[in-house]
Amino acid sequence: MAIDKVKDGKLLYHLTKLSNLDSIIKNKLLPRKIMVQKKFSFSDVADRDIISKRQELGLDLYTPFHFHPYSSFDVAVKKTYKNQKFIYICISRNFAEKSEFKILPRHPLNLENCLLMDYNEGFNKIDWKTMHSKGICDDYAKQVKMAECLTDKNISVENFQCIYVKDEETKYLVEKSLKKNGIIKRPPYVDVAKWL
Repeated sequence: MAIDKVKDGKLLYHLTKLSNLDSIIKNKLLPRKIMVQKKFSFSDVADRDIISKRQELGLDLYTPFHFHPYSSFDVAVKKTYKNQKFIYICISRNFAEKSEFKILPRHPLNLENCLLMDYNEGFNKIDWKTMHSKGICDDYAKQVKMAECLTDKNISVENFQCIYVKDEETKYLVEKSLKKNGIIKRPPYVDVAKWL
């Protein structure tokens, strides 16, 4: 997906390490607070300061998705952990809307008051002109490009639309994990993404 077509996209993106996939399949995609409470083991990629701020704002009760896979968070994580395998778990925006996901039109860590909006209200509040801009990376543009769609619901793998991977080897490992856990119907589709 090109950055200048994000508004018309059909998916939402959640970046995670491949090593988390088995747990996600077995336990569902869960908010961080639930994983910590249940003492589920997971490999974390978020910065400690970011985690603390999200806890202060009550955002650890939600699983975040982005509207595209090119945010500065995604870039930083993949650079920091460049020798590890990542996947994008994607859900359809229709599913998010019907499931009453919330939206933050800008990255929440720069907000004093974190007001979650209903899906349609939040979607319409996103500065899409800035979201679609190329080559602009001032603080405001970074915040807009990290707008979030969030849910406090547990999302089962049957509700994943697709899983994007970097290469054929990772695709094989994802498909093997799905099959091992009895997930043989499609979706989710597993696709290699050149942009990953």
